[in-house]
Amino acid sequence: MIYRFSVGRLECVVVSDGQPQPPWEPPLDQYFTPEAGVPEDELQAAATDEGRSTLTCGYNCLFIKTSDGLAVVDTGLGASFLGYGEYIEPLVGKLEGGMAGAGFSRGDLAAVVFTHLHQDHARGATWSGEVRFPAATAYAHASEVAFWSEPLELPSALPHVDAARAAIREFGAKLQPFEHGAELLPGVHAVAATGHTPGHTALLLKSGEEQLLCVGDTFYDPLQLTHPNWATPWDLDRSSSIASRRRILEWAADERLLLHAYHLPFPGLGRVSRNGTSFTWQPVDRTEQVRRG
Repeated sequence: MIYRFSVGRLECVVVSDGQPQPPWEPPLDQYFTPEAGVPEDELQAAATDEGRSTLTCGYNCLFIKTSDGLAVVDTGLGASFLGYGEYIEPLVGKLEGGMAGAGFSRGDLAAVVFTHLHQDHARGATWSGEVRFPAATAYAHASEVAFWSEPLELPSALPHVDAARAAIREFGAKLQPFEHGAELLPGVHAVAATGHTPGHTALLLKSGEEQLLCVGDTFYDPLQLTHPNWATPWDLDRSSSIASRRRILEWAADERLLLHAYHLPFPGLGRVSRNGTSFTWQPVDRTEQVRRG
């Protein structure tokens, strides 16, 4: 799946690494658990209101044509992935095929920007045991690199260790740690969104009067907009993740920012509006090219 749009003079393409369909959509209660602070009765009530018990977990990788070359934000799970069970292997790892469909080759990439180093964002860059994009410089927040380089015993972090360390190891000197506030590439700015991981980063694209905010894993599902205090088992610092989510959603609603949400249904583009103390997701019309930010 490929979706083209623009942010000012920045040409953008969303390429899906996969989007499991029924019966393989994951249950809501795997993402929003009592252990993560979501009361079971509250989740059940929300699910009843929504008329669903699963969420559509997409893997939406964002390509940006900058004046310094082609960049991608996050790289999906990659091929031959079995970490969620055998069923997942044929459903993901679509990024490189999608790139070809969009007219890109692996050698075209000048930059890989990681919102964070969880396996579903980083493994696609190194799943074969080597960097899949040989000409690319990689970017990850300095705290992210430091965290995944140290010994870890947190159960929620352990599934991601191999992919995170592979990205750090395989990119080597071509991995550039950054700080929030930096302009990583022309028109691509790093925004603090910590809590999900220590260096979790949103990316603000700016060109002329137009903007797009790539939010990474700030939220997995529209239910985290109607219930912004809901965390997930993968949020390493629950309170910080909730604070980041609220701050970003308030900003996005007030400024009417166009958002790119990695895990929402393809292409993961939309805007949010306030509804009291909660928010509502408004997906873009996929039949129209997005022009305004």
